[in-house]
Amino acid sequence: MKDRREINIEVFEDTMKHYKSNPTLKAAVSNSVANQKFTAADETVELPQCAGYTPTVTVSGKRSLEAAVEYTKQGMKTCVLNFASASNPGGGVTLGASAQEESICRCSTLYPCLNTGDMWSCFYTPHRQAENPLYNNDCIYTPDVYVIKSDTSIPKLLPESEWQKVNIITCAAPNLRHKPSNSMNPGAGDKRADINDKELAQLLTSRIRRIFEIAAANGNEALILGAFGCGAFKNPPIVVAKVFAEQLQAFKGCFKAIEFAVFHTEREAGNYNAFKAAIR
Repeated sequence: MKDRREINIEVFEDTMKHYKSNPTLKAAVSNSVANQKFTAADETVELPQCAGYTPTVTVSGKRSLEAAVEYTKQGMKTCVLNFASASNPGGGVTLGASAQEESICRCSTLYPCLNTGDMWSCFYTPHRQAENPLYNNDCIYTPDVYVIKSDTSIPKLLPESEWQKVNIITCAAPNLRHKPSNSMNPGAGDKRADINDKELAQLLTSRIRRIFEIAAANGNEALILGAFGCGAFKNPPIVVAKVFAEQLQAFKGCFKAIEFAVFHTEREAGNYNAFKAAIR
């Protein structure tokens, strides 16, 4: 019987086969790469005048793309936050890892957009060389990523008529693992970051504000967020959820819908419960 990693690798390799051979997907990847934008941590993002929406704000137990396609089907321009590896495109997707970024890459055309020379030179290589597990506020905005598979435990290819396009912000949360570096996150050092909850909240405030800024600046109407860094990177969900709740107040008029998609099992509902309590 195949284990989970073997199944994940098979699904990812099948996804790659489709976007390398299907003319529509080949053109989609080329378009996304041509219009992809890297925003450095110290770069100013010019914000448009917000439309003054009164958005629906929800916390769900959905996976990120599962949530996103519900808005694209309603005709909304939709942006998804990718909880990224700072030093490896797609995190451990080629190794069969199961975190959120890997799930996105198994279901969509995101991976070949991130795995380019330009993104390596401006995003991944500098993070590897910095050896700082807290990373920085660098972001990649990838437009018109095609979702071609169901965002389920074992993704299945969707009929071409059901493919949806989403925009994706790739940003890394602080890596608070006791040993930050591993094969999926090289260059993060071997010691846990020395940071307390107050300092972490300050750091996350600037990073999460940047995510909202980029989503708004690119005219997105729906924004899919979640338990950013609260899985493999070990960020405390109560701290992360509180920062999101605070920043939400400043930006919610820019969006028609904001959903915190916090997928969980019944036995591991801590992240979901923290967000459900904080997001009102």
